[in-house]
Amino acid sequence: MFTFINRFTVTGDSTEFESLVKEITAFMSAQPGFRSHRLYRSAADARVYVETAEWDDAAAHKAATASPEFRSRVGKVMGLAQAEPAPFDLVAQHGA
Repeated sequence: MFTFINRFTVTGDSTEFESLVKEITAFMSAQPGFRSHRLYRSAADARVYVETAEWDDAAAHKAATASPEFRSRVGKVMGLAQAEPAPFDLVAQHGA
């Protein structure tokens, strides 16, 4: 499994940001290898969001993010937020 985590600091309208992320998620969830997506907003600072995405493998994620459809949507998000994206490896897991 491939896990991708992205931390956003929203500098624009948060409602528009959330709407765009929802649009991207709808597109990504239809791509081969997609497993799950979660979007969290910080309880301490409403401008800060963290999203997690799980994919079957890195190749599936790379193929989805290379598409023109994805790139055009991400460009809109980048006008509203600063992003800190990175892949992560699972080190430990507890519970279900």
